[in-house]
Formats: sequence, structure tokens, C-alpha cells
Amino acid sequence: MWTFAATIVSTVFIYLLFPSFKRWGVQTSWAITVNYFVAATLGWTLAGGSEAVAQALDSTWIVPLSVLGALFYPLFQLTARCSQELGVSVATIASKLSMAIPVLVLALVDGMDGITWGQWAGMALAFPAVWLSASSGNDQPHEAASTGPRPNLWWIPVTMFFGSGCIDLMFGWFSTDPSLDEPGMQMAFASVPFTLGGIVGLADQLRRGLGMPKRIDVLGGLLLGVTNFGSLYFLLLAFDSGMFERAMVVPLLNLSVIVLATVGGIYLLQDIPNQKARWGVALATASIGLMMLLG
Repeated sequence: MWTFAATIVSTVFIYLLFPSFKRWGVQTSWAITVNYFVAATLGWTLAGGSEAVAQALDSTWIVPLSVLGALFYPLFQLTARCSQELGVSVATIASKLSMAIPVLVLALVDGMDGITWGQWAGMALAFPAVWLSASSGNDQPHEAASTGPRPNLWWIPVTMFFGSGCIDLMFGWFSTDPSLDEPGMQMAFASVPFTLGGIVGLADQLRRGLGMPKRIDVLGGLLLGVTNFGSLYFLLLAFDSGMFERAMVVPLLNLSVIVLATVGGIYLLQDIPNQKARWGVALATASIGLMMLLG
């Protein structure tokens, strides 16, 4: 049980960190870049070091996963901006409801006989939940904000939704690859996109000429990197613990993250969702609940 709880806490902490970075004066882009190098270093170390790198380079998934990893940095940038500008609840809904995309695509590929009406209903609710959350930033700003409404940002959570869904689909597509049964290869599999995310982030910093990171940026990146890696590491342990059915782990995790991140944003950051965002949280909860309980 502790592994599942640790997964929830570390994942929620990621979404709460981004608004905190803005308050602490951390350059988010540098923190994200450092974060990926920290997470990649931890991952490759636990995977087996240079031997794991050699095995990964010979795998069938190295090229598509590397392409996917190149998208990690810009997508995490959007997650940070969404958390800072539109609120923690909107960011978690956009990211966590993306599970509907791989469920739908894999159902179309593998056959829809195994999809229950509860899963169909849950997937149907996911899209209006994301739209309500995305459009909430155009009406009434959060009570914590003082700069007025933020128009034209609806595309951020929508892009996060589809981007995260594509990432989840890629991971699901290769999750049954026989090479992942070898010791350390699951960790190596996760470390590839972390590595590419760091490289793309560093290239972006050099391109923009932002100079060297400050100490506070590095500290923020270390904190984010350890937390980011921890969320993945504890998730793998939760899958292996056998406490829940494997099909239940991700929906239960995502539901818990949306609810706790919203509550944490309210009480820790005074990030009060407006009416549309609250409806988005309600629909997101119903969506995941249907997919989890009636799937």
C-alpha cells in the first residue's frame, strides 16, 4: 500500500511544484532541463549503467521512444505553464484524463469486444471534462490570481491532453515487448525519454541564450527530478505489489491525483478553481470512476 501512496504523493507534488517555482523565482525551463538529467541519471543507474545503455540501443523500441522523448520537454513546459496560469486542477485533469486516448486507440486496434459500457461512458465524459477545464481560464480567474482573466490559453490543456495521450499510447504499445522482461530493462525503457528530454531542454536553453542556471534553478530541478523519477519508480513497484489488479492501478492513481492535487492547490496555494473548473473536476472524477468501477 505504501508504494501506491508514495506514487500518489510524488505525482501530486510535481503539479504543486510548478506554481511554487513561480513564487520562488525559479526559471522553470532550467528546472525542467535539470530535472530530466537527474531522472535519467537515477534511471540508468538502477537499470545497470552502461550495460543497460547498450541493451537499450539494440532494442526495437529505441527509435520511437527517442522521438517520443524529444516531446517530453515541450510537453512538461506546457504542464508547468498550465499549473501556473490556469491552476493545478486544470493541469492534472488534462494530463490524467489522457488515459482515455490509449484505451480508445488500443480498443480499435485490438477489438472492442472487451470494452464495457462503463469504459465507453468514462471515455465520453473525459472530453467534455478537459474542455470545461480548458475553457475555465477564459471566464473567471482563480482567486489566487491578480492579473485578470487569461484569454486564449485553452489550447494548453487541450494540447497536454492529446500529447500525454500519445505518450501513454506509446508506452502501452511497447509494454508487452519481450525485451522488457529482462532485468533492469523497464527502468532503461523509462530512462530513454528522460535522457532525450534533458538533451532537448539543454538545446533549447542554448538556443534562447538564457545563460547558466542559477543555484535556485538547479535546486528546483533536483527537487523536481527526484520527485519525477520517484513517481515512476513507485508506480512500477505498485504494479508489482499485486495489491490491486493491474488494470485498476492507473485509473485509481489518476483519480487520486486529480482530487488530491485540487485539494492541495486550494489549501496550500490558495488556487481556487472557478465554476467551470469545478465541473471539470466533477466530470473527470466521474469519468475515471466509471472506467475503474465498471471496466
